[in-house]
Amino acid sequence: MNYMVISMNEYKGTVVAKRGCWSFLKGGFVLDTNSNHAFLYFEVQNSDGSEISITITSASLQPFTQQQWRTNHQYKINAERKQAVTIHISDVRGDGIKEATTTRFNAAVFENELKWYSTERQQGKSETCNDANSTVDTYISRLRELKRGGVLMDGIVLEGHFTVPNPPLIRAVLDKLATLKLPIWLTEGTYLEVVLREVFSHPSVNGIIIWTALDPNGSFRMCLTDNKFRNLPAGHVVDKLLKEWRTGVVEGQTDNHGSFSFCGFLGEYRITVSNGNRTVNSTFSLCGDGPFYDDSAYTECKVEPEGPLYNGGIFKDQTPNVLHWQVHTGSNVHLPAFVLHNLTGSTIYTFSSWVKLNGSDSGVIKASLTTDNTTHKCIGTVFAKSGCWSFLKGGFVLDSPSNYALLYFQNSDGKNSSIAITSASLQPFSAEQWKASQQYNMDSERKRAATIHVSDANGAGIQGAAITVEQVSRDFPFGSAISKTILGNIPYQSWFLERFNAAVFENELKWYSTELQQGKVDYTIPDQMLEFLRANQITIRGHNIFWENPIYTPSWVQNLTGPELKLAVNSRINSLMSHYKNEFVHWDVSNEMLHYDFYEQRLGPNASLEFFETAQSLDPLATMFMNDFNVVETCDNHKSTVDMYILRLRELKQGGVLMDGIGIEGHFTIPNPPLIRAVLDKLATLELPIWLTEVDISNTIDNETQGTYLEVVLREVFSHPSVKGIMLWTALDPNGCYEMCLTDNNFHNLPAGDVVDKLLKEWQTGAIEGHTDDHGSFSFYGFLGEYKITVNYGNTTANSTFSLCGGDETRHFSIQL
Repeated sequence: MNYMVISMNEYKGTVVAKRGCWSFLKGGFVLDTNSNHAFLYFEVQNSDGSEISITITSASLQPFTQQQWRTNHQYKINAERKQAVTIHISDVRGDGIKEATTTRFNAAVFENELKWYSTERQQGKSETCNDANSTVDTYISRLRELKRGGVLMDGIVLEGHFTVPNPPLIRAVLDKLATLKLPIWLTEGTYLEVVLREVFSHPSVNGIIIWTALDPNGSFRMCLTDNKFRNLPAGHVVDKLLKEWRTGVVEGQTDNHGSFSFCGFLGEYRITVSNGNRTVNSTFSLCGDGPFYDDSAYTECKVEPEGPLYNGGIFKDQTPNVLHWQVHTGSNVHLPAFVLHNLTGSTIYTFSSWVKLNGSDSGVIKASLTTDNTTHKCIGTVFAKSGCWSFLKGGFVLDSPSNYALLYFQNSDGKNSSIAITSASLQPFSAEQWKASQQYNMDSERKRAATIHVSDANGAGIQGAAITVEQVSRDFPFGSAISKTILGNIPYQSWFLERFNAAVFENELKWYSTELQQGKVDYTIPDQMLEFLRANQITIRGHNIFWENPIYTPSWVQNLTGPELKLAVNSRINSLMSHYKNEFVHWDVSNEMLHYDFYEQRLGPNASLEFFETAQSLDPLATMFMNDFNVVETCDNHKSTVDMYILRLRELKQGGVLMDGIGIEGHFTIPNPPLIRAVLDKLATLELPIWLTEVDISNTIDNETQGTYLEVVLREVFSHPSVKGIMLWTALDPNGCYEMCLTDNNFHNLPAGDVVDKLLKEWQTGAIEGHTDDHGSFSFYGFLGEYKITVNYGNTTANSTFSLCGGDETRHFSIQL
């Protein structure tokens, strides 16, 4: 036998397996009640009864709570079934009309292929995987046979006659079929809400038809109404979902550019515009092309480039033009460029491409955007080489529409390089789609399901026990820099401890603070700060051992050369690391080494490498970090692009340093969310913990806007799965803060402080109350951290605590009364 159908017990999934190669089986099951003991086994569905040896590898069983499953539904619905649109209202000259009143109606909930129809009755089968003739693999195999025979296969049709639907199996089958990249239709679905939500939320499902044709004798398997067209329960479900999956009536006014934006379900729309005594009616279609955010990133230079993300998005089937540009020297350069027409406002654009240099060794290539031929904004960079393709990823935000824009590429050093571009992509996202992606990541990475089991002394579950769950601390490190002014300052201490679980000394550990004069080392102040934080169980970062910027090097050190400098450096690192061994979770070893090289100029190119090696040997339990600025804040600084950071980190690793952490400071002026996310995506390929170590917003911006921008940054970085901690650079001194304060000197919140308090509350599980079910269990979904539980049953009360730490599986905790 060349192949056979392999199924898991009770048909939780099937695969057509072959001898000599591995086949992928995907399925799942739902448990409505707890199971103390279960078997998951594999069997062969073959007709000759022969004994077959089955080999299994790379097995996975992943639990999801209902909330996690539904969150995934909603994220996909927002991304696939909705789209952002901007309506431009203008006069006959084309000038935008401000404050025109716009009303929009949903005339059709779905595109034509997504409308729901009731059709004729026809024989069908219940949807399961116990039929060897119609497994997902046999379906795919038959379809491929037809294709090889010359048939142009354009669609996949699944009947969908369910008895008891199995959501993970439904999703697994659709995932496999989606690999064929053909539209999938459910043509005869006959179940309730579970099935409809599952298939509507799957990106590859292009239509649903309910098999509920009504005749005098009823319907084939399920009726939506009785013969007088009064809804039955299934009809109520359909009506509810049709209402949920349509855009309601909304009224608004155009902005000062004459534009009005919204995010609506796909379909046909009628719009009415009123301005003064004039009224105009029109219609338009909102078609589906809104994908999920693609976090793909590549840091290696490839002989052949990958295909474009989002199939190119706006750039589908486009190639760049050649832009002739005169630089400041008066010479002309030829730059690849895309001409962009009618970009919508209030939209986030992600951009990516593969870049190669022709005839040059290497260089930092910058992608820039101009919307008015005068303002040039960097939207992404890549360290490109000749002979292979490098991946550039970035993006930009447009607050207002643009009728004409240029997106062009140039060498950051101004040289006239021959730049090749391929697989370019420009994909717009609405604010709602962008936030949906953030929320999905937060629910997946920052939360976990938990089940509490309450039993008596014999282990029997107790039904109806009252449970109160309260989160008492957070797992995710979120902290701030502090200064010595916190010592003895009770209001400052109380304010800090009420909010933060991590800290870093702003200046007190730096060399110019601990050894102002050569040979006179004084750790008194940092010791006192350490005692305060340690007494309150605060996680502490060590910042920093050396600072490559000569301005912040002790004046007496700046005058040392050769052996004297080497001796001073060795004394500094040995003294500091010995004094604070095992006290700090991180060390910023050689601060801002991408921008400055004070020690490498004087001690040789391996100076930084030796710093890391020595620090690692003296404090092996601490994580050693590179720490630098303008990596994520902007891409205008060619010294600290994401690729230059990765290149430097790899150099240290090749030199024998065990690199453990990525530190990016985060001193923002105007944050660029798609660039932030793109940089984090690239850094994430290194599979190291990423910390935002010094987050603030420039004081060139007013307090209100500081708060607005801070929220943008914090939501972006907290939602990224590879970010493992956030530190604000907001130490309070009598003269204020470095760039941004959270409070005034009386600890009254400034706008940035209000943002922090709002997010800390949002990112913590509120008090939860409930009762155990008939199995003595109570489940919830909470942010990672420490929890306190109180259980009351009759006259008995029990208190306990437990940790909800990172993990995919449900956390189980038992309490015995």
